[in-house]
Amino acid sequence: MHNQADAHKTIAGRYIEEIWNQGRIERFGEFFAPDYEEFNYEPANAAGHCGMVVKLKQIMPDAVWTIERMTADDDSVVCELTLRGTHQAEFRGIAPIGNAIAVRAYRTLVFLENKIVRHSALLDTAELLKQMREQKAA
Repeated sequence: MHNQADAHKTIAGRYIEEIWNQGRIERFGEFFAPDYEEFNYEPANAAGHCGMVVKLKQIMPDAVWTIERMTADDDSVVCELTLRGTHQAEFRGIAPIGNAIAVRAYRTLVFLENKIVRHSALLDTAELLKQMREQKAA
């Protein structure tokens, strides 16, 4: 039988796969409590979170988040991730030139009754922007 930490790791893995990799934002409520705390996206709720998923899929339609490491305790999971994709739409004024992107990110998910009640994320945005701007050698 799985302990609570293992159950939360399973939910976190499904969240990354279904929401971020597959873009199935209609399933958001299966993972998140209705009144969860959002620390990264605007607005700080499901609309902001799902909006960022949609935006990322516009910028990098082939975006895939790979879980490199996952650590859990009784009520939280921390995921170390790599985001990979191809820059295909403008982002922060940077026109796409088809660059391959690979950047590190971290997500922290806090659970209550198997629903995420708090989400925070940290993406290496400086590295992302650098990779988007890099000119390939001819």
